[in-house]
Amino acid sequence: MRDTFVKTLLEEARRDPNIILITGDLGYGVLDEFAKELPGQFLNSGVNEQAMMGLAAGYASTGKRVFVYSIGNFPTLRCLEQIRNDVCLMNNPVVVVSVGAGYAYGSQGYTHHALEDIAVLRALPNMEVIVPADPLETRELTRFIVGNKKPTYLRLGKSNEPTIHTSAPKITLGGINEISDGTNGTLLFAGSVGTVALAAEKELASKGISVSVASIPFVSSIDTKYLTKALKMGPVIVIEEHSYRGGVGSAVLEAVNAAELQGSIGLVAADQNNLSQIGDQNFLRNTNGINVEMIVKKFIALQEAQK
Repeated sequence: MRDTFVKTLLEEARRDPNIILITGDLGYGVLDEFAKELPGQFLNSGVNEQAMMGLAAGYASTGKRVFVYSIGNFPTLRCLEQIRNDVCLMNNPVVVVSVGAGYAYGSQGYTHHALEDIAVLRALPNMEVIVPADPLETRELTRFIVGNKKPTYLRLGKSNEPTIHTSAPKITLGGINEISDGTNGTLLFAGSVGTVALAAEKELASKGISVSVASIPFVSSIDTKYLTKALKMGPVIVIEEHSYRGGVGSAVLEAVNAAELQGSIGLVAADQNNLSQIGDQNFLRNTNGINVEMIVKKFIALQEAQK
């Protein structure tokens, strides 16, 4: 996703001189082409995330569309006050780009886990939180963000995530992008955990259970039309690489409540019971409850409860 984002942003920046990319002394190799080709639209602010965000807001207040790039917790939690005051409260068109969502930097320990970012940033006024599922969604959503002037949080995986869409999805604000169509229920996911959702779909199919699988990239603006259809069909499981508290699952529950919908919803997310764990992304997903076994268990339990 990271490489796709940078490539797409460069394509857009060639056409639009108002696009500015700022990095907090990260992205070497990844951002080199952008910096070399468009030096007037690129800035390395150094390791000073709070000043970097204030700088971005200042640029944005003059009509620039500013993208601020860093990994995991650095462009989010470290400079939260500046995002709140300088970007969101002033409604400045800054895009906070976080690379390495969830456990992508798991080998660096819990300080580099990004498991609370969605909850924190979606609570801020004017902020649009967007979580692509794969490179195809990343490309289309980056283009969407360029044309949308709201403060935005773009939460990306790290690199080498597989493409799970068969073709580029049509992007509409709040839209949910279906990948496969089932008849007994739905697995909704956000981000690179789509591979886990698709593996769970196969496991459920082996038990004679047919489910739809869909990506929910817009966390702050959820179209309830798809949720209405899904809840009428059967149980809905929301899967995310984030804490249970305040993440995509919480956003779905809020949207369902606001629309006064009825149905069974289960959440699969990080339990955060052991913060001392170090390992790769797949290991940390499995040991923190984001796995096929948990998805299948929760779906079948909800299905049985509906009988």
